[in-house]
Amino acid sequence: MAKSNAADLLVKLSGDPALRARFQANPGAVMDEYGIVGEDRNVLSSGNPERLRSYLGGSDAPPGCLVLYTPDDKTDDEL
Repeated sequence: MAKSNAADLLVKLSGDPALRARFQANPGAVMDEYGIVGEDRNVLSSGNPERLRSYLGGSDAPPGCLVLYTPDDKTDDEL
């Protein structure tokens, strides 16, 4: 899988509250659905912003791909 697919999923997670809730509840199922495998899966599972930034190309990462889901059930308005 290309890193761009991992970045695409991060962008979707940042903009889709329902998908983000599903990912929070069961990240493995969502990654299976989107075909996330190997190192991409490990990096996305980490939730570590620095690891994600480095893996996706540092400052060259696609716009929006590092706007991460929250680790709890806060809405975007509560952040």
